[in-house]
Amino acid sequence: MPLDPYTVREDFPILKRVVNGKSLVYFNNAATTQKPVQVVEAIKDYYYNYNSDVLRSVNTLSSQATDLYMEARRKIAGFIGAGEDEIVFTRNTTEGLNMVAEALSGRIGRGSLVVTSIMEHHSNLLPWRRIVARKGGRLTVVGMNRDFTIDMDMVEKSLEEGCEILTTLHVSNVLGTVNPVKELSKLAHKHGCLFILDAAQSVPHMPFNVKDVEPDATAFSGHKMLGPTGIGVLYVKRSILEEVEPMLLGGGMVKTVTLETQVYEDIPFRFEAGTPNVEGVIGLAAAVDYLRKIGLENIAEHESKLVKHLLEGLDRSFVEVYGPGEADKHAGILSFNVKGVHPHDVAQFLDADGIMIRSGALCAEPLVNALGASAVARVSFYLYNTLEEVDMFHESLRRMRMLM
Repeated sequence: MPLDPYTVREDFPILKRVVNGKSLVYFNNAATTQKPVQVVEAIKDYYYNYNSDVLRSVNTLSSQATDLYMEARRKIAGFIGAGEDEIVFTRNTTEGLNMVAEALSGRIGRGSLVVTSIMEHHSNLLPWRRIVARKGGRLTVVGMNRDFTIDMDMVEKSLEEGCEILTTLHVSNVLGTVNPVKELSKLAHKHGCLFILDAAQSVPHMPFNVKDVEPDATAFSGHKMLGPTGIGVLYVKRSILEEVEPMLLGGGMVKTVTLETQVYEDIPFRFEAGTPNVEGVIGLAAAVDYLRKIGLENIAEHESKLVKHLLEGLDRSFVEVYGPGEADKHAGILSFNVKGVHPHDVAQFLDADGIMIRSGALCAEPLVNALGASAVARVSFYLYNTLEEVDMFHESLRRMRMLM
């Protein structure tokens, strides 16, 4: 069945809020998403009935909490087609990408090449820049085509130089561009390098399976897919996990410790030192259940309709749009600028009408600068947004123009 956003909205109490005397319109989903009652109730149920440590004690509460935690791990791994021993829980995408960069730093030596793109979020640029600087390697940043897609010819030319790692994002958090990740993965492996993927803006919005894309590692965040903050997922192929040392040492990641040595716990638990974010994992599993019930194909189709409606209603003599011009080449993200108006002023004007968007460099400053801007305004959709909300956005921009 097609996605009915009005039915979905009943599960999100915050969407009934009134802001500045207007009904709340939440168009900042690329930053973080709202949470359905099912996720909140799952977390509340854990705290009310099962709150305990996991994977340690043998008492009743701990055993029950461990069962919930392990079942949640199975659901989350299965959501992206991964094995349970191939995912490591993190705080967010940023931590996951930093962890994998550090874990793979042993592959980078003097003159080693890491290839990335101009589209990257700071989280997938800065860690690699630090690694190559520390190791004496090189970082090549490939550009975009005129249609805001990654320059595949430049990627291949860079890989032919002898590359250790190709890393890029799946969906641009600025442009909404959907990169051809299967092709990029095949190209990387053809040239004998690893493919690392930032999937923060794709896993919540479209079908994604690691067996299909075949990244060597990928990361995403729970809070961008209806889950709580403070929980993220890092998928890494088992063959790579077996060759790297844990970054954090302490409780829960060892089997035995003597005064002279230690034996690490099995994968993936050796990479999850300390008490884990149990409630975050349980909440994310509830979010996974919710998204599976709706269907990722339905979510992607719904967002495409919203983007199409958004693009059709924009006055291009007044608004400059960045990113693919066709909705079918777009994820549910669109950045723009109102000519002659600072993006923060645009965001505040829309806020007065109850419409929440994002403005600024969007943690992708090199990309925004490459667009010829210092900042942009961004609309980003999710499953609970409606065509009527897009109409409200258009009407607010028309009012802005009349007042200029």
